[in-house]
Amino acid sequence: MRKPDYRIVWSPESEADLLPIWRWGAAQFSADTADAHLRAIQKSVSGLQSTPFLGHSRPDLLPGIRALVVYSTVIFYRVAEETVDIVRVVDGRRNLAAVFSQNND
Repeated sequence: MRKPDYRIVWSPESEADLLPIWRWGAAQFSADTADAHLRAIQKSVSGLQSTPFLGHSRPDLLPGIRALVVYSTVIFYRVAEETVDIVRVVDGRRNLAAVFSQNND
């Protein structure tokens, strides 16, 4: 019997991360490109509902955290019993250790 899909839960920080990503993409490329990037992020996150362990484990940043890369953006998340909790969505070129030391997620 197939396990039911996980529910996606976005943290306030992860939701807030999306606007600067869109703004940067729109400024560097175009609004259409920025829109497509956010759609790719959303599609990847939606895929975690049925395959939550797809991303790589990143215990060097936080216990239990996993990472999934979409272009240069990294989606950080945790898998709980019934949910996939999206913790942060950040540019992978940033100092990731600093991002997580500031948040203490």
